[in-house]
Amino acid sequence: MTNAPELQAGVSSTALVVGMARAAESRRPDRLFEDHLADRFLEAAGVEQQAVWNKGQGELFAEAMGDYFALRTRYFDDYFRQAAAAGCRQVVLLAAGLDTRAHRLDWPDGTRLFELDQPDVLAFKESALGDEAPRCRREVIAADLREEWTTVLAERGFRPDQPTAWLVEGVLVYLTEHDADGLLSRISALSAPGSHLAVEHVTRSMVNSDQAQQAAAASPEGVVNLLSSLWKNEMTRPVGDWLAGHGWSSTQESLTDLAQRHGRPVPPAFDPALPGTGRVSLLTAVR
Repeated sequence: MTNAPELQAGVSSTALVVGMARAAESRRPDRLFEDHLADRFLEAAGVEQQAVWNKGQGELFAEAMGDYFALRTRYFDDYFRQAAAAGCRQVVLLAAGLDTRAHRLDWPDGTRLFELDQPDVLAFKESALGDEAPRCRREVIAADLREEWTTVLAERGFRPDQPTAWLVEGVLVYLTEHDADGLLSRISALSAPGSHLAVEHVTRSMVNSDQAQQAAAASPEGVVNLLSSLWKNEMTRPVGDWLAGHGWSSTQESLTDLAQRHGRPVPPAFDPALPGTGRVSLLTAVR
């Protein structure tokens, strides 16, 4: 697979590091999930694109993140299983990246799944997937979440009168508070009673930790400096209150509890027992 489009530098390229983490997790005998397509994305990216994340400070970044991406993936996998069991047959992945849940989860009959992301991410992804068949009806939509995307979603068959399972994973930290609130407003306006929502909530202050600042200062051209330059969300409102203000009743699980439940160490970057670490919030909600 040598002619796949390249992922653009910036937020789009961060999808690759998540794909790398999912590939590594899938090779573990005690894996929390199996993503049989992750290696296909790495092959399509090629050595040069992977090298940005694989060398130097990228290795330190991977060590600091530990099992975080694996734990996050499993958390949201379980969320979708619960939402499906509750009757949701409409699924929307916002900033879907290299997510392969359409291809690897067992969806009930009649499920329709929509993936939204930037055009370059989707072009790379579709090239790498080739003729791989999803396990549900899958719609792929090029969209910028900072702009209007609900019209094209409706044009592709989305039904606002049906309960929907939404996923906002790996995106909020890259949006301003204004854009994040606009995104949640659009989600809420399209969510019928009985809809579900899962959120990875991260703000700049939550991840711009002492460790991150020291790493960025030590290597201005490194991975951490690249990521920190993209962090925009300055929200200070408690995430539960933010969701409640838009009509959602939420439940949060601490990363420490999640790691313990799956028999994994707490990721060093977010371990409250270590000094100068960051924080992250994983939540599910119902409407």
